Amino acid sequence: MILGIIDKLNEWIEPAKAFIENNHSNPILWVALFLIGLAVFALTYGALNKNQ
Repeated sequence: MILGIIDKLNEWIEPAKAFIENNHSNPILWVALFLIGLAVFALTYGALNKNQ
């Protein structure tokens, strides 16, 4: 069962990995990924510090 989950994750990651490999020199991609990461961080931080 665990190996099936890992295989499925690898199957889903392959297209994204190929996309990043093909566009690794595109600065817009890196800015977009950074902004997405920043948004995830802000949402997580906000959810964890809700009562303060």
